[in-house]
Amino acid sequence: MVIGVVAGDPSGVGPEVTAKLLARRRDAAARIRVFASEEAFHSGLAVAGLGALSDSTDFQLVPTQDVAGYVPGKASAEGGATTLAALEAAAAAVRDGTVDAIVYAPLNKQALWLAGHTDIDELHFFRSRLGVSGFCCELNSQGKLWTARVTSHIPLREVADAITVESVLAAARLGAEAVRKVKGAEPRIAIAGLNPHLGEGGAMGREEIDVLLPAIDVLRAEGFDVVGLYPADTIFLQVEEKTIDMVVTMFHDQGQIALKAMGFGQTATVMGGMPIPIVTASQGTAYDIAGRNLADPSGLLAAFDLAVHLGRTNRHGEEL
Repeated sequence: MVIGVVAGDPSGVGPEVTAKLLARRRDAAARIRVFASEEAFHSGLAVAGLGALSDSTDFQLVPTQDVAGYVPGKASAEGGATTLAALEAAAAAVRDGTVDAIVYAPLNKQALWLAGHTDIDELHFFRSRLGVSGFCCELNSQGKLWTARVTSHIPLREVADAITVESVLAAARLGAEAVRKVKGAEPRIAIAGLNPHLGEGGAMGREEIDVLLPAIDVLRAEGFDVVGLYPADTIFLQVEEKTIDMVVTMFHDQGQIALKAMGFGQTATVMGGMPIPIVTASQGTAYDIAGRNLADPSGLLAAFDLAVHLGRTNRHGEEL
């Protein structure tokens, strides 16, 4: 199995945690191809005090373009262009069939936009580069608990209009497929409401009545084990009592706040709907500590382990 690792934003902690991943990874059976500029990669080794790894044969560096001018701790067009070159090379490897999964270190969307990148996020970048036409969404994993986001990187004012029966069904189905691969059994799914107090019978919004309850009926008719509807502010309190495996959340912060509070360093994000596993750590570029050897690689290690697990169960071309 070959795992492609993208070193992330060269101005942040991405190259540093990539170096620490190479030193601490737990699955020796997976071969690694690192997509990064030589400058960014060796800078990460130096920051992490792992310069000796440059002579290692345990991984292959795929050198990508370096655009000079970026500095530690600041988003820039140069850093974004350097990151984008590595992402493009990783996407090409997926198209060529030379990697079984992709893991990418923290990157910065502002830097990518400064470099002229037009996709709203990494999910849509990979969707366009890999020719994916179906529904895609971000899934998150924290230990045994998963979430599937119906919407993600859009303004809050647009969330309600983006929540439809079809989008809720698609997010639940994609998430269930990923959990099934990891758990080896059908997951129990809980659905979060959108409005306060589930809309109070329509007084505070009708999405629960018009969208979410009908979606739950369809999922149950399809054989999914669904519990809820639950208010978003208490749904995660039901996880243990109801033995819930996955929560379908309506927007980004509904799930991310809860998962990161449960275990920030162990939360991974999976790009649902892709032809191979594409996974990242649920953490940012941490510009404030860039270049200081203070970055914790636990999140990237968790993402790597999850990518390996999903990759081993994805040998028949199913979308995740």
